[in-house]
Amino acid sequence: MKTLAYLLISISCSWSALAQFNQGSYTQFSISTPMRANLENRNEDEYWFTPNGLSFKFGEGMHFHRTIAAGLNTGIDWVASRKLVVVPAFANLKLSLKLDPETFLYIQTDYGKSIILGRGNLHGDYKKIGLGIENLDGLALFIELTQYGFSLDSPEKVANISLGISTSSFKSKRSKNNDLPATIENH
Repeated sequence: MKTLAYLLISISCSWSALAQFNQGSYTQFSISTPMRANLENRNEDEYWFTPNGLSFKFGEGMHFHRTIAAGLNTGIDWVASRKLVVVPAFANLKLSLKLDPETFLYIQTDYGKSIILGRGNLHGDYKKIGLGIENLDGLALFIELTQYGFSLDSPEKVANISLGISTSSFKSKRSKNNDLPATIENH
């Protein structure tokens, strides 16, 4: 819990330091499904990977010209094969590279805490790294690797690979010269 407290304090101090720059805010919603390898794939008509649950995430934060973003997030993850329902609370850092005028490639890393519902006092660190492609409207397709920081039936920590879609709403800081919002294209 100390780690999460230090992380939240660091982010809040960073936001005040970045307040002097012309940055904006964003809100993000995502839905994804953990994938499970179909090890009993005996014929060619079956899929190699099958969905193994569902995840919803929500977060808000600050961005700098959509190339660097930092925020706080929470959500709920359901992993069907492990009979798990996890509530993560985490901070994220997103770095984007503009591929063309309407497309961004991004890498996102998250760190926080995960709490398991219905399993007593089971909790652990929450670590996630993702790679995605996002359009100018904020719609993104991504793949991510998540580790929950606790073990269930074996010494290995619970982890999964997910595929998903997200939508982000980016707002830029208002210009001091007029009452119209500054647009990202003007930067």
